[in-house]
Amino acid sequence: MADIIAFKGARYNKEKIKDFSKVVAPPYDVISGEEQGRLYKMDQYNIVRMLMGKSSPGDNDKDNKYVRAGRYLKDWQKKGVIKRDVNPSVYINLQEFKLGGKIKRRIGFIALLKLEEFDTKESSIYPHENTLAAPKEDRAKLIHAIEANLGPVFAIFEDKDRSISAILKNQMKPEPLINIVDSHGVRNKFWQVSDQEIIAGLIGLMKHKKIFIADGHHRYEVGLAFSKFKKDPKYGYILTYFTDLLGDGLAVLPYHRLIGGLDKDGLFALEASLKKNFITKPLRSKKDLNTFLGGAKPTEARFVIYGRKKFIGLVFKNKIDMDVTVAKNLIIDPLRKIFIDFTKDLDYAIKEVNSGKFSFAILVNPVKITEIRDVAFLGSRMPQKSTYFYPKVLTGLVINVF
Repeated sequence: MADIIAFKGARYNKEKIKDFSKVVAPPYDVISGEEQGRLYKMDQYNIVRMLMGKSSPGDNDKDNKYVRAGRYLKDWQKKGVIKRDVNPSVYINLQEFKLGGKIKRRIGFIALLKLEEFDTKESSIYPHENTLAAPKEDRAKLIHAIEANLGPVFAIFEDKDRSISAILKNQMKPEPLINIVDSHGVRNKFWQVSDQEIIAGLIGLMKHKKIFIADGHHRYEVGLAFSKFKKDPKYGYILTYFTDLLGDGLAVLPYHRLIGGLDKDGLFALEASLKKNFITKPLRSKKDLNTFLGGAKPTEARFVIYGRKKFIGLVFKNKIDMDVTVAKNLIIDPLRKIFIDFTKDLDYAIKEVNSGKFSFAILVNPVKITEIRDVAFLGSRMPQKSTYFYPKVLTGLVINVF
């Protein structure tokens, strides 16, 4: 049973903020150092100052980016830059974007989700990716300092009879409170729903849903640990964005792997070892990538290795695991003394390898959303950074202050 509740969201005050596109930000884990600097310059009240603050040379236990985040939140509330809504509400977010030459629309709503332990018979909340200690430590320091959820966890449910979709669409008839195009070209529209009868209907329908986490595994696990530390029931919920698995606008992009640390001998040895596990096929250029990767049969895993300015196609027959798991087990894990990065940008991956920063790239197909669902509901987890859900949900449309 997915247990959700409405809440009195804290939102930027339209009397103080004239352009909402200047104060929102993507999720913290996709903000590069360059984008962090750009967001800082956009507006003195951009949420990045709390979400992913800058460190200073003189930082210490009493003054650091986490402590400053807490001060920003209190100061902005005191100034009326951020105000809490009077009535418990849920919030609708429509995102319109272009992908593959087509315009897509993804509808979701934001509410609070009751935190539950994973991997229990009673749980209705399922993860699909493994987490790492460092990001959890970072988010734990932040939530202890600010006592708020800034960015929502991204959760997916199945709305087979379209009953939830019908409720949301009916509430989207008035003009949205926010209508902006973000820095990545995605239009975001935002509505507040405070009608308690409508909210009760949503709550009732969601009680029968199993959900899986698409993005925000680290935040969820940190939120659960924080709730146990605080013990007060009000900390037992986390800000969450919910969207439909069957909706038109749910897109998953490939997450390519960048591998560094191999010398020339290591690259030659890699090519030899790949031939033991894969059928290899040289590709003439980048133009052949999509045709090769897209030609994978249901029983195949296909990858492209890019290194030394060459593209090599790999075919793994009779796969029983997901593509990203095959890549991890047969390509990445056998290597020693390497470092790994991830990107959804194919051109960036090629550029980084050409620059010499990385030894080679593993270019992959996107994971099917149904595969992610099935892995989650089986209680299994995929390797970290296996999926890139697009577009990301903006941080700053509404936050949850405990």
